[in-house]
Amino acid sequence: MPEFKERGVEVVGVSTDSKFSHKAWLETPRKKGGIEGCKYPILGDFTKKMAIDYGVLHEATGLAFRGLFLIDPEGVLQAMQVNNFPIGRSVDEVLRLTDAYKEHSEHGTVCPIDWKKGDDPIDTSKPGEWFEKHA
Repeated sequence: MPEFKERGVEVVGVSTDSKFSHKAWLETPRKKGGIEGCKYPILGDFTKKMAIDYGVLHEATGLAFRGLFLIDPEGVLQAMQVNNFPIGRSVDEVLRLTDAYKEHSEHGTVCPIDWKKGDDPIDTSKPGEWFEKHA
């Protein structure tokens, strides 16, 4: 979690499982499928209201898809990812998205495909320069 803290990001997990399930996960070692030692809060959404509000509830089963939402301090959604049940998420990709938002939202630049921190951005006032150099 230090990579998120360095970027000023707060991480919150949300689960539609019961508080009893959350407690069991927190008491179960990671090597046994638990999340013992988890350093961020996990909110309960047993009523599934948040899952509905965020559009991640699979209504036929009552299960929530795996959703990830990057919301800036002003409450603006900067990135969203919703995966089907068997597909996990990537911490590295979340960090990349966070870096992209932080670097490009304030500088009049955008990140090209496969951009990583330290790569050249596209200056929106003269995009041709980037394409000449990188295409």
